[in-house]
Amino acid sequence: MKQNTNHVVSKRIVLQHPQSLIGLEHLTDIRERTKRRKGKNAKQRKANRAFSKWSFAELHSMIAYKALLHRSMAIKVDANYTSQACPKCGHTCKENRPNKGLLFVCQNCQYTLHADLVGARNIAMRTLLLRQDWIGTGLLSVRPDVSDVEAKAARLKRYAGLRWSSDTTPSPRL
Repeated sequence: MKQNTNHVVSKRIVLQHPQSLIGLEHLTDIRERTKRRKGKNAKQRKANRAFSKWSFAELHSMIAYKALLHRSMAIKVDANYTSQACPKCGHTCKENRPNKGLLFVCQNCQYTLHADLVGARNIAMRTLLLRQDWIGTGLLSVRPDVSDVEAKAARLKRYAGLRWSSDTTPSPRL
């Protein structure tokens, strides 16, 4: 059932976005970060066990190979702070997610949205940033020659400059 669901979901994504660059969150320790409902009954324990065995890597790989078949490409994008960073003003803090809930409220500009949509917008902007770098340099992934801490700080600083806009009119070229 899980493999079939992954096939259906990956096919739907790729068919709806032909000839695209598809950004996927590079997730680490997903099982440790997901909330499991506590329950004393066997049904709840069985559901927790089933969800913890879901193959996220398998879904990523299915999207990747199907994307190539449809002249698209799937790339993994840095997932750091995607649900804590405001896509409108760039402010990032834990308090933007009150009680770690599903509501995102920016403490700087009061932008409010479902936290999953905020994360999706940040992933989309990071994907576009990688695309822009790729077009400019010819390299899909530029990795600076610095320590991991410095590289992460540089990436986060760059991400803070990204802004989401609902205005889809192209900006005039200067």
